[in-house]
Amino acid sequence: MGLAGSPHCLSMCGAACTALCASPGGSSGTGLAPSRLTSFHVARLISYGLAGAVVASSVDVLARWGQTVALLRPLWLLVHLAAFGLGLYLLWQGRQPAWMAQWGRAAPQTASIPVTWVDGRMGGGRLTIAPPLRAGVAGLAWVAWPCGLLQSALVVAALADGAWGGASTMAAFAVGSSIGLLLGPALLLRLLKRTVDEARGMAWAIRFAGLGLALSSAWALGHGVWQQIAAYCQ
Repeated sequence: MGLAGSPHCLSMCGAACTALCASPGGSSGTGLAPSRLTSFHVARLISYGLAGAVVASSVDVLARWGQTVALLRPLWLLVHLAAFGLGLYLLWQGRQPAWMAQWGRAAPQTASIPVTWVDGRMGGGRLTIAPPLRAGVAGLAWVAWPCGLLQSALVVAALADGAWGGASTMAAFAVGSSIGLLLGPALLLRLLKRTVDEARGMAWAIRFAGLGLALSSAWALGHGVWQQIAAYCQ
């Protein structure tokens, strides 16, 4: 499932993974920072394994998880509608919206959050979060991504014999599905580096990204609709 789903993972998560793991200034050979890449994928592997252990240990937990997913369906619909619209815009314009481009340029290399408790006492200031740690935190949260393929893998893990079986099942899925997240961004960044006209190459890359985003969102939005129409007609 992981290997077969790699193209799906690339279309849904490739852009976010590249943003988290990109090397500042593209200094590495692939344009990806090894420390950020390792942190993200190791954390993702851990979170998937823990989720597999949980669902294999208790079918009731999986049932409650399914109810929660149903409650989030309206939000899921809005997210995919927004992604579909963004994909059409990228395909048409060949560039990012101004607010998105400015946000990307303004993103700091380190993030900070306000803290009021430091070293056992109250105090002001900010806590700096290094990019590899941010990538790791994102990897831990990746199991909450509203992805049908991920939910299907969790159902398979629930059939495993015990927590270790469920954890190993989801770990195998994480490793297999990470192929697209490793190769896709690296190949894209290398192609952009070798393009003579970088601006034109970037425009076409954005158009292809928009096409992939629109198609994947359209498929997600239409998934199950045609079966319902067919059942109604019959």
